[in-house]
Amino acid sequence: METSAAASVTFYDFLDRMRNPASLDLVRSIKSFIVSFSFYAANPENDGKRVQEFFLTMEAAIREHPLWTGATDEEVDCAMEGLEKYVMTKLFSRTFASAPEDAKIDREILEKIALLQTFLKPEHLDIPAVLHNEASWLANPPQLHSNLKFIQLYRRQAKLVSEAAYYFTNLVSAKTFVVDLSAKSLSMDETQFEESMQAARLTNKATQIDASPTLQGQTDPGPPRRTNNKERDISGRSNYPYMDAEAGDLTVEDVERLLSLYKDVVTKYTNLSTAVRHLSTSKTEPSIPQSEGTSFLLTRSEGINANADHES
Repeated sequence: METSAAASVTFYDFLDRMRNPASLDLVRSIKSFIVSFSFYAANPENDGKRVQEFFLTMEAAIREHPLWTGATDEEVDCAMEGLEKYVMTKLFSRTFASAPEDAKIDREILEKIALLQTFLKPEHLDIPAVLHNEASWLANPPQLHSNLKFIQLYRRQAKLVSEAAYYFTNLVSAKTFVVDLSAKSLSMDETQFEESMQAARLTNKATQIDASPTLQGQTDPGPPRRTNNKERDISGRSNYPYMDAEAGDLTVEDVERLLSLYKDVVTKYTNLSTAVRHLSTSKTEPSIPQSEGTSFLLTRSEGINANADHES
């Protein structure tokens, strides 16, 4: 499989060739294809077919193009890798988790794995003791369904073969197994399985309640703390009841509640920081460089649409 460094070289080589005025016809084809997606309602299956057909058309065009005269199959494949990354980066918001049910399935899988992690052990799956590795059971990837669907629909079909296809198929099978998993799938009594799942649901629910002091049914937090007008919501209650509190004002119950909130805040902050770093990295990807011959292929989708309107 291609390393990150090799992928970057492949991508930048593609961008560099697109800077060449001789690539004008290829750039026009890429621009036209990206803009064309705004003409159709989102439909994952149809979108996937259009992308795959475009990749096949572009591969044929690249093989016949003067810029790749005498190019080896490996060099053409590198160009296609660069093209795929560029196109799918531009179309990501349209193609990833685009169907309403995708978010629902992602959430259901995430929640089910979280429940199973509380009691499921390797022996329940008849995994030999020599292969037990508890650490590998800690992963619960978010948006698993959407990621697999994106790869299945938009990864060039020529790359989903051999070893890559083997690993991908295993991952899809694992997802399906989790979705359909019941007591019959395990070496576990059905009653025990249902009781374990129910206990896991109650534990998760209790954890959520402990981390949410504003939920109805929460014990009385005590007398209201000193607040200013900016800290009061429309109902007149303080949004931040401990902001003006002194150490001597706190009770034992307050300390327990604050500790629970602290842990929840740290967890959310860590997850948010990771997501922001990932988002910041994904937004810094370079676009096809502009030159005298290719300046009309703008780097922003808004620019592309605006230019398309101008040309029309």
